Formats: sequence, C-alpha cells, structure tokens
Amino acid sequence: MIRVMGICVFVGGAFVLPHPVSAQSSGGSGGIGLSAGAVCQVIGGVVALGFGAWHFAVPGLYRWQSYVPDAPDSLVRAVDATNFFFSLSLSMIGAMNIVMPFITDAAEPFTRVWLWTNVGLWTSRVVYQLVKPQGSHSPALQWGMSAAFLLADALMVVAALDATY
Repeated sequence: MIRVMGICVFVGGAFVLPHPVSAQSSGGSGGIGLSAGAVCQVIGGVVALGFGAWHFAVPGLYRWQSYVPDAPDSLVRAVDATNFFFSLSLSMIGAMNIVMPFITDAAEPFTRVWLWTNVGLWTSRVVYQLVKPQGSHSPALQWGMSAAFLLADALMVVAALDATY
C-alpha cells in the first residue's frame, strides 16, 4: 500500500514539473504542466479505478457465497449484480477523473461540481468506514481501507479546492 502511494506521488510529480528530469536536459520546456489539483484528480482517479477493478474480484477472493450457503439463488444473483454495478460505477468514476484534466478546464462549472461530488462521495466513505468499519476481521485490512479512503478523499479535496480558488 505504501509502495503504491509512493509511486503515485513520484509519477504525479512528473506531471507538475515544468522541465524534464534528466541529466541531459537542455533547459527547454517539458513535462505535461498540469496543476497540482489536476495531478491530485488523476491520482485520485487511479485510486478509484483500482478500487473498482479490485472489487470485481472481491466476491471470489473472500468467498461471499460461503457466508450464506443456504441463500436462495435469486439473492446470490442480486448481491452479485449489486457488486458488479458498484465495481463498474467506481471504475467509470475513476476513469473519468483520470481523463477530465486533459479534456476540460478546472474553472468550468461542470468540473467543479464533478470534483465536489467526488469529495462528497469519498468523505461519506471515510465517515462510513469509521462508524461501521469493513474488514474488521483483519485490523490491517480495516485500517488499510480507512487510509486508502482517506487518501482518495484528500486528493479530491485538493483537486476541488484548486479548481474553486
């Protein structure tokens, strides 16, 4: 988890740097030149996309069916469908956050609304995790999830504030 966050910070820094980091640099302009808020949005998008992609595998990884072996087939399919569409939605939100800084201006009202909506989503997720923690069977998982949700929230708060002010 810490390694992934370090990689995100390192790669994110490359988006902000005005010049390429190279011993052979001739001093010309380089880098993508995104604002710190846009970089945070992209990294937050990668986090959300990662959660979405990972969540597709969660039922199999944690053998959800084994917790309710006598559940009716229709209930099992309903839980599977809910997880599938949650995973797909979170993946799409992540992908949208990755792409948006390259195709929209942060000052556009739609962009600001989108970013503040993401803040609402991730802040709600952090609060829910603190009130009704998931992954409580493993303290490392529980607190790792809390840290990851807080990271995603903080990244979106920075992106939203950067777009607003």
